[in-house]
Amino acid sequence: MDDVQPPQRASVGPGAAALSIALFWTLYYLSVSARSVIMQYSGYARMFDNRAVATAAGIGLTWLLYLFLRRLDERSLGVRIAAAFLASVPVATGYAAANYAAFRAFHADEVDTPGLNATTAMPKREKSVSSQIADNSIHWYFLVLSWAALYLALSYAAQVRASEREAARLKAAAQSAELKALRYQVNPHFLFNTLNSISSLVISGRAAKAEAMILNLSRFFRTSLADDPTEDARLAEEIALQRLYLDIEAVRFSDRLRVQIEVEPGLEDACVPGMILQPLVENAIKHGVSPSKRPVTVRLTAARAEGSRIRLVVEDDGESVSSASGTGVGLRNVADRVRVRFGDAAEVRAERPAEGGFRASVSMPLVRDGC
Repeated sequence: MDDVQPPQRASVGPGAAALSIALFWTLYYLSVSARSVIMQYSGYARMFDNRAVATAAGIGLTWLLYLFLRRLDERSLGVRIAAAFLASVPVATGYAAANYAAFRAFHADEVDTPGLNATTAMPKREKSVSSQIADNSIHWYFLVLSWAALYLALSYAAQVRASEREAARLKAAAQSAELKALRYQVNPHFLFNTLNSISSLVISGRAAKAEAMILNLSRFFRTSLADDPTEDARLAEEIALQRLYLDIEAVRFSDRLRVQIEVEPGLEDACVPGMILQPLVENAIKHGVSPSKRPVTVRLTAARAEGSRIRLVVEDDGESVSSASGTGVGLRNVADRVRVRFGDAAEVRAERPAEGGFRASVSMPLVRDGC
């Protein structure tokens, strides 16, 4: 059996990181260059290339910062924030040195110093090279740290999206498992009563009826368990399966069960959730036919409804007061399945008609393809 690996925390991919770094430094380059143009700094036009070299160095150093922070994606947010604060120090210092070198190549006495004229002379006798780099690195530190904060925000957003996708996947898996459980659910009383009926038929010498009942039971289980429980089935197949079930129950209630099935022409190929009618038919038998002392009609109908919809109805004219109160599990079963399949576009209703009995209906979009 393969080991199940826990989901890993999502991170910002190299492509997204590279794009954010490039945009970040390009925006900085354009804003500083625009400021020098607007302020008409002396020699600003000659400094575009120098600033471009320094910006390229900033992009490379920030990429190294990304590679470092990405290795900590599995750590807690507090650890990652602390790492961003600390790792920004050498990156800012490196950029300050690269910036100084780029502008020294332009003029021995000129550097791009934050907060000052971009071409203000900085005689070396006033400050040493290391002092200038150290001073400028403080300014660059907050610039680099701002990108680190951006990365942490992007990383957090990626993790949130990954968590949402994982939650959706787990929900879908749970719904699929629930659908399978509902589909594969077999009423033990139905199986027990059916076997008892077969036994009675054999003992009483009605071998032909016993054989027919066994065949129907075999077909019913083969059909109900063979298909994928999460897939739709043709309405004609669903009705045929319910006929098998009712034929089996008819042996038990031969003098009390009457069946009427009406399908509007043209709906035979409509797609419906597999075995969607089974819980409703079971309820009609259990709460309408079984407790009754007189013949009860179980009626299945399928008809078109307004708005390109189909309406399936299972009703009985039994007199048992439990026919309404004892169907909660079956109705929830059906309601959950159509909700998973169609969302708010489906509706399940239950009612007790004034003339007696119980009626359950399922209204859902009419689907022709996919089954």
